[in-house]
Amino acid sequence: MMTDKASGLVDRRRMLRFQVALPVELEDGKGITFDVSLSGVFFETDQSFSPSEPIQLVLVLEHVHPSRPVRLHCEGRVVRVSRRDGKLGVAVAITSYGFGPHGHPVASE
Repeated sequence: MMTDKASGLVDRRRMLRFQVALPVELEDGKGITFDVSLSGVFFETDQSFSPSEPIQLVLVLEHVHPSRPVRLHCEGRVVRVSRRDGKLGVAVAITSYGFGPHGHPVASE
């Protein structure tokens, strides 16, 4: 665990996070990632979510394949929701994921 010296808050996340902006496809909307790790994702959206809510989302990896984007289908649960610059920031713990048109889930742990 690390402590943010400016705020004094303890960062409880265990996985290395990558700050990357990826399109997020949701059942009733869309979003954009702020950071991604092996175990979770934080994204911004206009869609409303609640902590502990199950969620399905698709991360669109636009630059992986030269002729078409690759879609990573993820399932998880919402762990935190916060307001950020007029949008909702949603933190998700990913429980399973899969590639392809239907994203056959595989365990992430």
